[in-house]
Amino acid sequence: MTTLHLLKTANGAFIPATEDDADLARRFKIGSVSRVDLVEMRNGIFFRKWWVLAKLVFDAWSDDLPYQEYHGTQVLPDFGRFRKDLTIMAGFCRPVWNARMELRLEAESLQWSKMDAERFEKLYSATINAALQKVLNNRGLTEQQLREWADRVMDFA
Repeated sequence: MTTLHLLKTANGAFIPATEDDADLARRFKIGSVSRVDLVEMRNGIFFRKWWVLAKLVFDAWSDDLPYQEYHGTQVLPDFGRFRKDLTIMAGFCRPVWNARMELRLEAESLQWSKMDAERFEKLYSATINAALQKVLNNRGLTEQQLREWADRVMDFA
């Protein structure tokens, strides 16, 4: 089953809530009909705010990456991988074995059916701490500045 988060606009239209949702929506052909079972999320604005925060941190982090190739292909930053890594750095993960018998950490799912509002609020605060301590640690940002940065982008969007 595919989960697509939608945001209702003032004119009554539904639009993708995040970039990942927009990518998923692009898979559907224009004019195609799909069945949708709508479930209103608790605190959807807060959910979007986490995505804005993760995207801001990703953009700041990816600006400083050196050029690298792997088997002749340029290695590019990937937001999907980054957001999972950021979730893991925030401590919201579970250990698993991979096929090489190596212990790996898998990010917890952000789906509302798997993470309630209280746990998501803890994730948001832990994400700010992880971003400041492990990703943006050389930028001199404070927690308050990062929160205000995310708030300004939310207000603009």
